[in-house]
Amino acid sequence: MTKSRQLMQEQHLFESPAFQYFIVFSIIATLMISAFSLFGIYQLKKSLVPKTIDTNDFLKKLTSHGEMKPYIGASPLNIVQINSNNFASLQSQISGLDISYMGSFIVQYGDSIVVYDYENDKIKGNLAFQQQDSQLPADFFTKLNKHPELQGLQNEQPIGGQLDEASLSTLKQQFPDVYANAKVGDFLLRYKTKLVIYDYGSDRIVNAVNLQ
Repeated sequence: MTKSRQLMQEQHLFESPAFQYFIVFSIIATLMISAFSLFGIYQLKKSLVPKTIDTNDFLKKLTSHGEMKPYIGASPLNIVQINSNNFASLQSQISGLDISYMGSFIVQYGDSIVVYDYENDKIKGNLAFQQQDSQLPADFFTKLNKHPELQGLQNEQPIGGQLDEASLSTLKQQFPDVYANAKVGDFLLRYKTKLVIYDYGSDRIVNAVNLQ
């Protein structure tokens, strides 16, 4: 008789509204916890996966700014994102570069260096290479201008400087055909119509590329 009453009490407990509400709330809570866990995993993956940037879209947005319209259709010499690994090296080469530019892109053209915040579509500044003219040997241009690749460019002042290891590594990755034979210490010189890589020590033109 006692067992029968106990069984009836258990059956009543399962059928009671309070117990059923408890079950329903437990299921909902479990689903919510699972959903938050999945959302957290998604957010973590999202933060770990780097964004893929389309070069054409990048340049289109950049040159849509008024001050950049003269560069529509022009290919940059180099595009580098500023990060903690290359900041010190870039800062030693470019005047005015500070920590506020971290995460932005340095876009180098023949006559200018632009710092561009692609994510916010904002040009943060125009910078310049550290002046290196005083470090050039006295006979640098005398030797350089004797090469046939410089025909017609003798009166033009190029923009550029010496290639260091970090810059050369980046350039070789982006333009392997142009910089295949270049080495650290060679001079990268940008004229209006030509890009020249010059080995002063051997007095040799490493490469000369016509620019459109």
